Amino acid sequence: MSLRELKGRHLKLVSFYSSLYAVRGGTGLVFVVITLIFGLTVANFVIKPVEDLQRESQEHILEAIVSQARPLVVRALGGSVDASVPSEDGSREETERWAAFVLDERPALLSAVLLVLIFGLPFMVTMGAFNQLSGDVQSRGLRYQLVHTARANIFFGRFVGVAVINALGMVLLMGTIVLYVGFKIHVYEWTALLGWSLRGLLAIAVISLPYIALCSWISASIDSPFASLTVSQLVIGFVPLFSFIGRNTWKPLAYVNYALPWGIQNDLLHPDASRVTVGTLGCLAYTAAFLFLGYRHFKKRDL
Repeated sequence: MSLRELKGRHLKLVSFYSSLYAVRGGTGLVFVVITLIFGLTVANFVIKPVEDLQRESQEHILEAIVSQARPLVVRALGGSVDASVPSEDGSREETERWAAFVLDERPALLSAVLLVLIFGLPFMVTMGAFNQLSGDVQSRGLRYQLVHTARANIFFGRFVGVAVINALGMVLLMGTIVLYVGFKIHVYEWTALLGWSLRGLLAIAVISLPYIALCSWISASIDSPFASLTVSQLVIGFVPLFSFIGRNTWKPLAYVNYALPWGIQNDLLHPDASRVTVGTLGCLAYTAAFLFLGYRHFKKRDL
């Protein structure tokens, strides 16, 4: 697969106008609205119990926050909240150390929100990325663009455009949550909130890329936008579900989770820099693989 057709100016124009069209056409706005609704619902679920505690008493509020958030965080990191469950490989100790980092050393409320957002992120991303190409392939509208630019610029330009819209939506969401926690709960220093929210935003941006690339591949392969959305959601949801059910029958089936970044995406919030680096490189590798497969198919198909 040759990418010599890629031109920076064309790539920039395609990404800019595809983003602008998505906003004007409603797809981008719907994605932002869904992102805000989901994110703020998660934040309300995590923050409301703390607000109730705060009304009763300000004493030991930080300890109460950690106590409220711990079961959710441990579960999100793949551990068990039941201390009686045996651990033969030291995974319990690792999970506890990880949980202590995000709960005790970082703002616990924000950590709990971030972990739930990361879990729901693949499904949110799909809502904004499913129709990168399928609608125009169905209507034959891409033929007019191919007169002026190459397929590579269209394929990768639209991927970049969706990634930009996704990043802007996440910045808006995280900014709203951080401002609310900072002004309403006011138990954390602003430096801690801003620093951890920036780390979370970077993690979310990196984790989003492979799922956007997966949607690029599916959208380039299916002519119907609705079918593209359905297949994307089914693929993304099937992997963790099959892994969860299958490992109870045969333990190695748990590795099916690594067919997508599900198995490594939480590592971007890990205390060890080596785990963060491996998780980041893994997400970028998934992105490159899905884009390669998507562009290979898009280059050969009849438009």
